Amino acid sequence: YLRPGRIDCHLLAPRYSSLVEIRLLGPVLAYWLESRGIPALHASAVTIGKQAVAFLSTHGAGKTGLAAAFMRAGGELLTDDLLPVEEQDGAFLGRPGYPQMRMWPDEAAHFLEAFEHLPLVLPELAKRRVPVGPDGFGVFCTDSRPLTCLYLPERLANRDAPVELREVSPRDAVIELIRHSFSPHLVEAVGLQPARLDLFARLVRQVPVRRLLYPSGFERLPEVVEAVRRDLPKI
Repeated sequence: YLRPGRIDCHLLAPRYSSLVEIRLLGPVLAYWLESRGIPALHASAVTIGKQAVAFLSTHGAGKTGLAAAFMRAGGELLTDDLLPVEEQDGAFLGRPGYPQMRMWPDEAAHFLEAFEHLPLVLPELAKRRVPVGPDGFGVFCTDSRPLTCLYLPERLANRDAPVELREVSPRDAVIELIRHSFSPHLVEAVGLQPARLDLFARLVRQVPVRRLLYPSGFERLPEVVEAVRRDLPKI
């Protein structure tokens, strides 16, 4: 039940309890935000100083690994899955999500050294829940932060490939934002698309969108962190 100030969930079949968090903190919350004029992107986001950068999700692009690499380098996690974007006084802010990451076993083993003790996201899925904060991994940012840049990551099979950043035109950037939204078909079906298109058009005129091509291998992630840091002062 989606109400003006809250979302109510009544679980009728206990065997599906593991799906509640996935659905509630994913498409359900995203639609609730969209209905209030706050687009929800499928992305990980981290802080760099007082700003934030986001890595829009594509299958196998490694957004969580990228976020974890920035956290290891001193950044804070803003979100690992759902990024609400709010326009405020001419600026675009990324709102915080919730203090948890979802890592595949190899990611968890690399960043936390062990993963066997971590709970499964779903019984049939190998991904693990990784708490973020004082008793977990890294630091969680609880405040909205201005978005400095949005990245479209693409992980390359060639481990010797260089890290590469490519400009994305405003037209293509708007299309990518739609592609990386939660439930875009539902948003369009209920008539919310025109307003969010206008917001995305304003967003890409102010916040650059880049393609981020980088090689596979956890050992190369520090290079990605440095490449993004070098990229930011040019904005």
